[in-house]
Amino acid sequence: MIRLAVQSRLVPGESLRQKHENALAYGFDGIELSGFPMIDLATEAVRDGVPVSAMCSGHRGWFIDPDPEQIEFAIADMKRLVELGAELEAPLIVVPIYGRTHNLPPHCGTGRTRAEDEALFVRGLREVTEHADGVGGTIVVEGINRFENSISVKVADAVRFATEMASPNVRAMADVFHMNIEEVDLGASLEAAGDMLAYVHLADSQRLEPGRGHLDFASVFGGLGRIGYDGWASMECNLSGPAEEVLPASVEFIRSRIAEAAADSSSSREIA
Repeated sequence: MIRLAVQSRLVPGESLRQKHENALAYGFDGIELSGFPMIDLATEAVRDGVPVSAMCSGHRGWFIDPDPEQIEFAIADMKRLVELGAELEAPLIVVPIYGRTHNLPPHCGTGRTRAEDEALFVRGLREVTEHADGVGGTIVVEGINRFENSISVKVADAVRFATEMASPNVRAMADVFHMNIEEVDLGASLEAAGDMLAYVHLADSQRLEPGRGHLDFASVFGGLGRIGYDGWASMECNLSGPAEEVLPASVEFIRSRIAEAAADSSSSREIA
C-alpha cells in the first residue's frame, strides 16, 4: 500500500507535532520535512518524536554551487542531516542544485562545463554517502527538470547516480511534476527504475495539488503498481486554496486514482 505524505510547509500548525496531527486529520499517513534550515526542523522532529517520511533539502549550498565555500557548507550540512535522518529513519532528498542550469543564459550557469559539474556532484554525493554508510543514514537522489539543473534531469539519471554510489543506503526518487516535463511515458519510466525507486513526489501539471491539472496520474500509479511500489508518495506542490479544504480533497483524488490503477491491473491479469 502506497503511503501518502505532505510537505510540512503546506500544513497549518505552530509545531511539527501540530502539523503532523493536522496532516493525519486531512487523510495523510505522515509528513515530509520541508523548509530552511532543515537541520533545525529535523532536530525538532527528533526531539519531539514526530515521525517523518523524508527531509527535502533545506541545507546551505549545493554540490555544484558556483561558490566553493557553499559546496563545503552543503557537504557539512548533508552529513549532519543523514545523522538526524538515521534517528528519524527518514532519507535525505538530494539534487545537484536548484535554479541554475546550462540550458539558460550564461549568468544562470555555474561557470563550469557540464562534465565538471557532474564530477563535482559525484564527488560530493560520494562523500556524503560514505558518511551515511557510517551512521546508518539514507539518501534518495532526485531528477529535476532541465530548467532547474542539467545534471540529474530524468528518473534514469537519478537511478544512474544512485547506482554509482554502490551503497544500500542510496536509492533514487521520482517527482511527477518534473517527469511530466522530461519523460515520454511516466509509468514506463517509473517501471524502469524498479527496485531502485524509493520515494515519490506528487504535484499536478501546473504544480498545484493533484487533481487540479491534467497530469496523467493513471500512468503514474499504473507504473508504480507494476513494480509493487509500497513506499511513500508525498505532495510537493503549491495549493489552490486553504489547506484544510484542498488537501483533504486532493487526498481523496489520489487514493481514488491508486484504487483505479489497482483495479485496471487486476483486470489486465485476469484477461491475460
